[in-house]
Amino acid sequence: MNIRSRLGALTVATLLPMAIFGAVGAYMLVQRERDSFERGALDRVRALMTAIDAELRASITPLEMLARSPTLDRDDLTEFRAEAERALDGRRGDWFNIVLSDPDTAQILLNLLVPRGAPPFTTPDPASVLETAKSGRPTIGSVVTGGVLNRQLFTVRVPVLRDGKAKYVLSAVVETPVISKLVERQAFPSTWAIAVIDSSYGFVVRQPVPEKGANAPSESLRRALDSAPQGFQRGQLLDGSEIYRAFQRSSLSRWSTSIAIPSSVVERSLNGVYVLVVGFIGAAMLGLWIASWLALRISRPIAALATAAPALGRGETSALPPAGDVDEVRELAHALGESAVAIRDREERQRQAEHALRAADRAKDEFLAMLGHELRNPLASVSNAAQLLKMARQHPHILDNVSAILGRQVEHMTRLVDDLLEVGRVTGGKVQLQREPLDLAVTVMQLLDTWRNDGRFVHHEISTALQSVWVSADRARVEQVFSNLLDNALKYTPSGGEIRISLRAEGASAILEISDTGLGMPPELIGRVFDLFVQGERSLARELGGLGIGLTMVKRLVELHGGTVQATSDGPNHGATFTVELPAIERPAALTVVKTRATTTAMPRRVLIIEDDDDAADTLAELLRLSDHQVSIARKGAEGIALACSLAPEFVLVDIGLPDIDGYEVARRLRNNPVTSHLRLIAVTGYGTQEDRRSALAAGFNEHLAKPVELESLKTLLSELPAAAAA
Repeated sequence: MNIRSRLGALTVATLLPMAIFGAVGAYMLVQRERDSFERGALDRVRALMTAIDAELRASITPLEMLARSPTLDRDDLTEFRAEAERALDGRRGDWFNIVLSDPDTAQILLNLLVPRGAPPFTTPDPASVLETAKSGRPTIGSVVTGGVLNRQLFTVRVPVLRDGKAKYVLSAVVETPVISKLVERQAFPSTWAIAVIDSSYGFVVRQPVPEKGANAPSESLRRALDSAPQGFQRGQLLDGSEIYRAFQRSSLSRWSTSIAIPSSVVERSLNGVYVLVVGFIGAAMLGLWIASWLALRISRPIAALATAAPALGRGETSALPPAGDVDEVRELAHALGESAVAIRDREERQRQAEHALRAADRAKDEFLAMLGHELRNPLASVSNAAQLLKMARQHPHILDNVSAILGRQVEHMTRLVDDLLEVGRVTGGKVQLQREPLDLAVTVMQLLDTWRNDGRFVHHEISTALQSVWVSADRARVEQVFSNLLDNALKYTPSGGEIRISLRAEGASAILEISDTGLGMPPELIGRVFDLFVQGERSLARELGGLGIGLTMVKRLVELHGGTVQATSDGPNHGATFTVELPAIERPAALTVVKTRATTTAMPRRVLIIEDDDDAADTLAELLRLSDHQVSIARKGAEGIALACSLAPEFVLVDIGLPDIDGYEVARRLRNNPVTSHLRLIAVTGYGTQEDRRSALAAGFNEHLAKPVELESLKTLLSELPAAAAA
């Protein structure tokens, strides 16, 4: 049977169940339209309630900030009144007044509309004051008429909590037009009745304005609000008109929003569905009459498409034949053409994905090769230094040089390991910023002075144009960002080149730019320069190494501060510019002065080392003995606990990774033993993250040092920490 015959048979077969399907379809369409209307109304009423909650939170948040004022700790209501007046000035147009009340009596202690020294009086809404104090949470009061201008007002109250108890209740008095304007912005149809109802079933907003005497919701609406937090139902207005009502109650304020839609509006929307159903049935009957003609018009282009299908499957869109004038056939032809294009695009994307995979594989191989290069170089120096140490007896003069070599190379390898661990923490979102107000210009100048004193700029010209701009940032992380960008500029700028550093304020942002006259970047590198392990072209003769993680760290840290960073370049050998944008803040009125701690003179200590690595334990013990300290060594945790009980050391240095029990358990047992509970415990470990430090302190350690330990830092701890009392 050909397609023409099949189309005719299909049309005839469709007529038989048409009446049944038409009736069922009509019912389903009507029901679906009703459901759609209901969902739409619920969405609108929820959106309104969400907007009102957001507006109320916008009052709660600054009020809570004001409640944390230190002046309330001191009960200095005079100074607090000045703070409240400033806060009120900042909220003019939203807030009408600020009031401070006694949480037990609801007496008003401070009212910005009442002169200082006026006798206290009770608020007209004492219940909400007492409720706020009792619950310890913000509350939204009911609408009242107040003020000399007979204004409609409501209160936003927050508790002033001190030691978990309400010391005061702080309230912002808000005018209801704030809510009215919000409702107007929702742009509801003029035929809808919109109501915002407070927790006492009073109207906050009613649009359109009700008739005189209609000052409260209907009984049916009150019952609905009491029965469920949201809903859609049929009901009546106070004037008896039939409506459909959608309502939503807020868990934040216990206010409610209601939308009343005349039933005639809903029924008119359904009339279109009825017309559509009748039209559908009529069209189907007409389709039978022209079925044979259409079958012929359809069959011919479909047959042509079937002939061209193999070529289209190969992505050859040129093989697409004329589709004729039948919409469905044209759509089929269009779909086949799009499929051919999709096949071609998929093949292209597959080629690009394979290319990206090969590029990622090359980047991995290059990173591993560079890591090997970066580690082998210091290891070679360490190996050579070890050989030189064997000849130290015959040539004592080489000891100082060997010591310097070992120190530099250990520092280099430590920096490589720290960089790898740090990028893992930053990219994994485990970094917590310690923000403080910073003059970014001062921070940049201090780092430049340090690098200049270290001789980092001997071969380059450094120019600066720094404007004082304040930011709220983590000082160490900002220095890390600037150091990585400056190091990158030095690395890729040949000797004699220029590096320009500028800092300026632009609107509400601080703009830091580091430009160089170095090697620059090709366009294909700019787009991925901040990707992990991506670097400019590597060379065996390159003086400065690196693992390609510095710029990734920069991007992640800048984004953590709410800023952006971008790179630009005019091409190879035309230099590059890195631009960092951070949110700026106003200059703080007062800054905290940090007092430095005086250095304590070192004195001999009794020290116990618990370390399973023989070389690490023996070398550390020897270094401490050369500083006149008495040192004992234990190779296991249990052995160390026993020695601590018998030897009564002043300090115990404990490795975390021990063969029998870990260092945390050693610390806990020593703290729980009355004989050793007073000892000063220092964790000396290869685990160096902030989380590791917190774990060590939680286990009972007094301090945490990451390997390799700087001897001077350890000697400082031994001198500064109070020693344990002698047994």
